[in-house]
Amino acid sequence: MNQKPIARALRQAFPGRNELATAGDRLEGALLALVVAVAVLAVPVAAAAGSEFHARQRDRVVSEQDTRWPAEAVLLENAAAPQRVDDRGTVLETTPVPAEWRAPDGETRQGEVQAHHGAPAGSTVPIWVDHDGVVTPPPLSRWGALLNAIGLALAVWGGATAVTAVLYALTRFAHTRSRRRRWEREWRQVSRDGTVR
Repeated sequence: MNQKPIARALRQAFPGRNELATAGDRLEGALLALVVAVAVLAVPVAAAAGSEFHARQRDRVVSEQDTRWPAEAVLLENAAAPQRVDDRGTVLETTPVPAEWRAPDGETRQGEVQAHHGAPAGSTVPIWVDHDGVVTPPPLSRWGALLNAIGLALAVWGGATAVTAVLYALTRFAHTRSRRRRWEREWRQVSRDGTVR
């Protein structure tokens, strides 16, 4: 593998004692080093945050799976026909429909459940209910808890890295513009002095 392009890129990013390097070049190098450091140091922080969140999510999994039960709701009316909700033709997948179901104590409950558009009266819809028979979201699964924790860890790492990366990119952009303006002024000065023919 050719090491010259890598070495050249490292010299440009970290000018070190190069006499031609400006304060802006050194600032860019320092910020790039900060981006790398934050990206590395944020890994254990993100992992710890994800682990702590996962522990809380595990408690939620146990609680919800102990207090929510599956049931089947029988639709009392036909579900509404599909309808577009915007100019792009987006259609909602479900619609609220009056239905009845049995609570864990065996009593019949009535209320609205979400059913697919066009579902006929008398058809059944799987739902989850709490101890009182009230419709509730499905309990969080262990897999869902793990995915939530991974998502949080990635968000923490990505957020910290992105902030420093944006700071570096903005500094580099501003420095590049400043450098080009300086070069243009120097070129015009050299042209006026008649040293370029």
